Amino acid sequence: MGLITSLLFVAASGAAPSPHSAAALGSVVERGVFSTELTEFPRFVRDNRREFRELDWSTDYCSAPFVGNTGRSFTFRLPCQRHDFAYRNLKILGAFNEENRKRADDRFLADMKSTCAPRVVTQRYNCYLWADTIYAAVRVFAG
Repeated sequence: MGLITSLLFVAASGAAPSPHSAAALGSVVERGVFSTELTEFPRFVRDNRREFRELDWSTDYCSAPFVGNTGRSFTFRLPCQRHDFAYRNLKILGAFNEENRKRADDRFLADMKSTCAPRVVTQRYNCYLWADTIYAAVRVFAG
């Protein structure tokens, strides 16, 4: 079941009243996670968090107790923030299924790797390794 189908199901199920329709909320999540450039995500949050209070804008910047979200060769705070936004709000919308989870996780990997690309060569390789490692852990343990 895709995101739109899931949203229509939630809308038809008589979920708690909201100033915004499930489709409108789904559109905001879709845009924030899949259409907004990573560097623009903080602005997206600032521009939308007051209007769309039904969504969960909180983050713990990846709960990776042994690794954290930054290291000598990587900084994944922003990818973690967006990944938290995706998971938390797909759950709120009743659209957290394997297809959408995989899309969010794949976006997370692409976001992490995009933060690696501008690094010096000696750090870039380690950054990509960390991105792949964290992605693999998320696929196995998250959700």
